[in-house]
Amino acid sequence: MVQIPLAVSREFVSGLNFFSEGKVRDIYDLPDHPDNLLPVASDRISIFDFVLPAVVQNKGAILTAMNVFWRKIVLDPSMQDIVAYGSGIDAYLPKALQGNPKLQKRALVVKRLDMLPFEAIVRGYLTGSGLVAYKKTGEVCGHRLPEGLRDGSRLPCAIFTPTTKAEVGHDEHVDAKSIALKYGKDPENLSLQVYALAHAIALSHGIVIADFKLEWGFNSEGRLCLGDEVITPDSSRFWDVKDWERAILEGRTPQSLDKQFMRGWGMEHGIHERDPANPEDVSYVHCLKVPAEVLEQTTRLYRYIFWRLTDQKLEVFQRDQMGIDVQPTPVRVDVVLGSRSDLKYAKPTLVYLEASKKQGLVRPSLHIISCHRNPGVLLKYAEDTSADVVVAAAGKAAALPGVLVSLLRYFGNYHTPVIGVAMEGGTEDADSAARLSIKELPGQPVLLDKDGQPFFGAEDLRDACELAVTGEFLPAEVGSIKEAEFDLDIAELLKN
Repeated sequence: MVQIPLAVSREFVSGLNFFSEGKVRDIYDLPDHPDNLLPVASDRISIFDFVLPAVVQNKGAILTAMNVFWRKIVLDPSMQDIVAYGSGIDAYLPKALQGNPKLQKRALVVKRLDMLPFEAIVRGYLTGSGLVAYKKTGEVCGHRLPEGLRDGSRLPCAIFTPTTKAEVGHDEHVDAKSIALKYGKDPENLSLQVYALAHAIALSHGIVIADFKLEWGFNSEGRLCLGDEVITPDSSRFWDVKDWERAILEGRTPQSLDKQFMRGWGMEHGIHERDPANPEDVSYVHCLKVPAEVLEQTTRLYRYIFWRLTDQKLEVFQRDQMGIDVQPTPVRVDVVLGSRSDLKYAKPTLVYLEASKKQGLVRPSLHIISCHRNPGVLLKYAEDTSADVVVAAAGKAAALPGVLVSLLRYFGNYHTPVIGVAMEGGTEDADSAARLSIKELPGQPVLLDKDGQPFFGAEDLRDACELAVTGEFLPAEVGSIKEAEFDLDIAELLKN
């Protein structure tokens, strides 16, 4: 049985009998519906089979919403265990628990299943424990793979690589043939089918699903159904397609958009080398303090991948797709123009912002600050701003977006995204210069449109503001610091 730190022990759902406790979910009986259960997703987070003594804000709600998203889009209703979600769970709850948005965000009503004792893992790309096994033997769970593969390599075809489902300790790889001999080919075939469809859907959103874990069980009619969770950042690896393409060329691992970020922190503290069956190791992990910035970044990652895959912010999805009475928090958006002359292009933007403000979606502010003529003012703005997102627009040299990002970083603010907009300059050269000043910044710190191009002109300024209001963003990477150099020896440099 997994050990839960006291700091993150479960919150009891009053009036329901406790059924079981997992690393993340607490499960309850439903008194008037004996064939169903109520799993409630917590904000706990586990890595390397340890539950950490910390919570990730909104994680349980994100996992539940993601589960609903994939079940509605990917699966045949007869293949899943979900009976009700969102406001629909009220029909199965005692009256005292009905109409509770907090519970509606995190709980599902599911069928009782006789779960199979293995985890059905599908890999379309080589990474993680699959890469470790491949380096040792050239195989993963009995699948012989081509030579020369490396971290992030796409496999010739997706493979089924099951593992044990350990109550205590680490899961172990299992030969896929042994699972087929004992349980038939359905778990493998159905898992591969779900992966193929989900992978195609994710690719259409610019996301690679490198691998995922499913859990199967038999319902009361003897039909194989999916249980637990489906294609969430807890159970899957997600990469941005463009970052994956660059990573393959550069020989690095793609940036993860899932729990791998937290695993990276855990590896820095040696958690991956600890044994969850050893009380001393459990005590060590439970005494660790997870930094607030690591937890905050994990929340951003989970919210970001949810938005990328669903095209909706979490709260909008909960309201529109799950029927929950929840209102999005207004986004603080600053629009910074480099010149008053840019105002003539801003009317569509101002109309959109005013309409969104009346809907309670945004708290907008409009500023005019030239990075060339008001450098001190821009410096002070970067130090003091409390914006959630900044839309920076300028024409001709269009230095404003890049300079503003640099100043925000100077003050240690990596969390405020800057969307860059190149404004019309009256000539082809001016327009080209404005675009290039944003697109060709080293490391691309200014956000571009979905096609990797700078926003340009009046209509794009409006679109950039819509993205600021409706989108999710990741903090800019810290990157390496380049030291300034003074009084270089010119003669010595000429010798070299």
